[in-house]
Order: sequence, then structure tokens, then C-alpha cells
Amino acid sequence: MKPKTKTTGKTSLAMKISCAAAMSMCMASASASIQNPGFESDWDSWEDTDPSAISGVAESGSKAAKISGSGGKMEQQVSVSANTNYRLTAHVDGAGTIGAVVNGSTFDTSVSDGDWDQLQVEFNSGSASSITVFGAYNGDEGRFDSFNLQDLGAGSGSSGGSSSSSSSSSSSSSSSSGGGVCNSGSNLSIASASDDGSNDGHGPGNVLDGSLADDSRWSSQGIKWITLDLGSEQTVEGVDIAWFKGDQRASFFSVETSTDNSNWTVVLSGGQSSGASADLESYDVADTSARYVRITGSGNSANNWNSIVEADVIGCSNGGSGSSSGGSSSSSSSSSSSSGGSGSGSSGGSSSSGGNLDPYLPPSSNFDLSAWYLSVPSDNNGDGKADSIKEDELNSGYQNSSYFYTGDDGGMVFRCPIEGYKTSSGTSYTRTELREMLRRGDTSVATQGVNENNWVFGSAPSSARDAAGGVDGVLRATLAVNHVTTTGDSGQVGRVIVGQIHANDDEPLRLYYRKLPGNSKGSIYIAHEPNGGSDTWYEMIGSRSSSASNPSDGIALDEIWSYEVKVVGNTLTVTIMRDGKDDVVEEVDMSNSGYDDADQYQYFKAGVYNQNNTGSGSDYVEVTFYALEQSHD
Repeated sequence: MKPKTKTTGKTSLAMKISCAAAMSMCMASASASIQNPGFESDWDSWEDTDPSAISGVAESGSKAAKISGSGGKMEQQVSVSANTNYRLTAHVDGAGTIGAVVNGSTFDTSVSDGDWDQLQVEFNSGSASSITVFGAYNGDEGRFDSFNLQDLGAGSGSSGGSSSSSSSSSSSSSSSSGGGVCNSGSNLSIASASDDGSNDGHGPGNVLDGSLADDSRWSSQGIKWITLDLGSEQTVEGVDIAWFKGDQRASFFSVETSTDNSNWTVVLSGGQSSGASADLESYDVADTSARYVRITGSGNSANNWNSIVEADVIGCSNGGSGSSSGGSSSSSSSSSSSSGGSGSGSSGGSSSSGGNLDPYLPPSSNFDLSAWYLSVPSDNNGDGKADSIKEDELNSGYQNSSYFYTGDDGGMVFRCPIEGYKTSSGTSYTRTELREMLRRGDTSVATQGVNENNWVFGSAPSSARDAAGGVDGVLRATLAVNHVTTTGDSGQVGRVIVGQIHANDDEPLRLYYRKLPGNSKGSIYIAHEPNGGSDTWYEMIGSRSSSASNPSDGIALDEIWSYEVKVVGNTLTVTIMRDGKDDVVEEVDMSNSGYDDADQYQYFKAGVYNQNNTGSGSDYVEVTFYALEQSHD
């Protein structure tokens, strides 16, 4: 999500409408009835015109409408009251137009490059008893979500209109738990701030002192969190954050909320600061009722430090803005937060679904898979190789009950037997695995090459960086290994690759999980293969040995854990995260690995790559992912 930079102090969330400033309108307003406003029931109540589709990438919930070409449109007839003022709003990602047709007149507004911007248009119904609301193509692909038609009260009867676009969520009247009028967009009072005690001496209380001085910051290295305690349960709508060196580098983070400081809900995943401002930047989050707000940092574009100078929580108060100044701080040893789907993984991962995984939906409706294609070990087209499920098919609800499907807990299940078709003659093992595709379905871009489909190291020549679809990269996942092979050669049994960086011909990273028969827990280790060279191995948890004893600190089957893979220039950092345990970090210097050449490109892979071809053909590996996201500069 792109940030909105604050330029006028700390009194309110940038571009939010305050009900306190327009109390009479907020109290009088109501919503007219748009049916299925967020497309959670697909096209029910809507009339769509192709090219259109239901997308699993959503601003709220798990679905949105996608319009991808000229003539594409969706519309709905809505009953209204005559001579009444209305405001139509919707969120648009990419390009799109929303509007209303009233007595033959059209009132609309558009955006060409939105990031779930909220568009709004106001009009008077005149003599009409029904109108047509719509979303339409505006020159490029766009997604539409969260339509709302608000009754603003009786008007003059002239069918006039106005429109605007905002990248913040709309504000509406509601009551907080204490009763009274909700002042949406208010700064909420923060009672205290805490972390896990691993900061560098710049403690959590610094984010509450009202100072933007560099020394007055919280800093902690690795995948680390800071928790803000509001003192009581309130409606949380957003956060304002001033980042240390915010005008020199982009910071990566997620936001979660909780009522009890134990069970957490992801309200913002894949957050990234602008890298262009040292002032407070505002970030909308999914509205929740919470007492605790946790910001989990995963480093920045320069290193793996997390540093926040000042933080505010924006939300719905019962009158009067709060101030973060004067709050107390503490460091505690409470465990890392859950940010996966239905599991209780570590704070490293986050789900594109905001933590709400629906077991009745296909994987692409719970996860943003628009930048991936899938390999499965079947051969339905008879070419003698594993089938490739390209981006558009994968994101149109594809699932396969044998290899790739949604589990009973809503997780994304990858299953792969030993026996099956392989992706090429040069591959020894079967896989059910996602391959990153930055082209996102644009088949005019080739799969291979230094082009818009792949990424390069930040240390690569400028010509390669300019041609690539991304520079450097971060892959984050929350997962559980459910089953590993138990038959076959002792050198292969029990091992599976769950994440990779792949280059032209070699693999800068392979991330392994291995559990031997007789052991109750498994090990984690990685391999780094230089360009044209031999593997270097790094053991992170337990041993990769085929005769390893049970690792005391290992990971059991069905145990939820997270990993982060991060490349900045020639530095590879792999972090393993588990609930209640210290992070395990391995850093690899790739300066002499040969991947910063002009012709070298990379892409992430995630899923299961079965590393056993000697056991029973029906023996298999299975992993469930609860969160998966990737990003690049």
C-alpha cells in the first residue's frame, strides 16, 4: 500500500473526513442499498459486460471485480428517494471509472493509477425513484471493491453532482463501546509502547514523545515488532508513522490488532513507506475494534534494521483527539504475533486476505496469486512434461484435488508425490510449485530473460536494473509442513524445498525442510549455488545429515512457522521465525557468486519441490501456506 505523506502536523489522518467537523451530516446520513457491494457473491445483483472477471485481489474481503479491457463494465439498478442528495463511493485499484446514471444524466469520476483509491461522486436524484450505479474501464486494467451509496438527506431537487478521489477510506457515523458520537479520523490516546526487549537502546517509549529528532526513535534489528497499547478497546482505522531516515530508504512492515495482546488480526500486509519523506506518513488499515496495535518491521531497502521515530494510531474516539505524547513504555518478552491465516505463526508472514482464509474458496480467492504461475506433476496436454497453470487460469479459481487446493482451515495446500511428470528433462524431482511472474498475465512479455517478468540484483549494471521488472526482492511466507516422504534412499528421505530463488540456470537459494523417520522434529537448512559453481550449505535449525538425531529446537510436522528471504545488492538474508522463539538468521555474501552480471535474472519460487525420487511412487510431501507475499524495488 502506498503511503500518504503528512504535511500539516499530527492532529488527524491525512485526507480523512471527520464526523466531528460535519456532525449534522454524519448523524443524518444513511446508506441506500447496493446489493453485493464487495462482489463476495461474485456477480449476484450485478450485470457485467466483458472483459470482466471476479478477482481474488481485494480491498476488503476476498473478492473484487476486475475490468480488463475496452467496453468492460458492471452496473446495478438501485432504488432511491426523489429529490435527495447522494454520495456514491467505491475503491479502485489501477484504472477505473465509477458513476451513476440519474434520469438520463451521468455523474462519474475516474482514476488512472489508483492504489485502492476511494473515489466518490455526489448528485441529486431529482424525480428519479431508481438509478444505475456502475464501474467501467478507463484505459487500463482496474479492480473495483466496496461500493456504497450514502443518503445525504433532502436536496433542492436539481440533478447536480460533484466528484472527488481520495486514497483514504470513507468515514461514517458509528458509536464506540462507550456510546456517543464517533469522531472518525481522530488521533487515539496511546497509554504505552512495548517491544521484546531486543532494541539497541533506542526504546519503544521514544515513538510516543512527540519528537521527530533522530535520536528519539525505536530501533531493533531483524523481524521485530513494537506494540502500542490504547488502554481500552477502540475502533482502529489507520496508523501514522515517521520513519528514521524515511527520506533516504523505504521501510517494510505489517500491522496487526488485538483485543487481548495474544490473538492478532492482520489489518495491513506488505506495507512499504515512500522512501521520500522523514515526516509522518499515513496508512489506512482494515477497520477493527482493538486495544493493541502491533507494527512488525522487516527491515528496509538498505539493511535489516527497523527504526520508527514517531507513531500515532488513528481511529474512532468518543469526542476529543488523543495524543501519543506522555505515554509510558516497557519492554516485554511476549511472543511474536500471528499474521498468517488460521494458524498462529510468527510475525514474519502476512496474508493477502488480511488473515481471513475461507475454506470454501479456491486458493486464488484467499491469496494474491496474480504474480505467479503453478507447476503440477500431471500431463494433461500430452507433452510429456508437468503441466503449467499460467497466471490467468490460476487466478480464475484453479484448484486440483490431487496437488493444489484449499485446506479445511483455509490454507493453500501444495501436495506432490514422488511419481509424476517433471518440468524438464534436466529436473530429477517432481514439484507442485509457484513460479514468480512479474508480468502478471501479460503474455507479450517473455517468461525468461532480463525483462519485465523477472528481477535483478541491486548490484547489477544499470542497464539490467532498468530493463527488469524489479530490483532486489523480499519473499515472505507462513506455512506448516504436513507430510514428508518416509520411503526411499536414506540420502533423500524426508526432505522438501519450500522456497527458492532461481536464476537463469542456477539457484542462489534453496530453502529445505527435512524430517527423518523416527525423529519427531525436522531441520531447516539452505543451499547457495553460485553461478556455474557448487553448492554451499548453511544449517539454520538442526542438521541436514541423513543420520541426524532429533533436533531439540526443530520444527514438527503441522507446526506453523514463517520465513523471510531478502536480497539487497549482493547480500542474501534468510530469517526463520517461530512463535515464542528467537529468530534464526543466516546472511550470505554473494559478491563473488556471479549474479550481478548484466544477463543474470532471478525469480522466486514457493510451494513443494519433492527432493526424493527413490521411494514409493505414492509417497508424497505436503505443505500448507497461510501467507505468501513478494515485493521488489
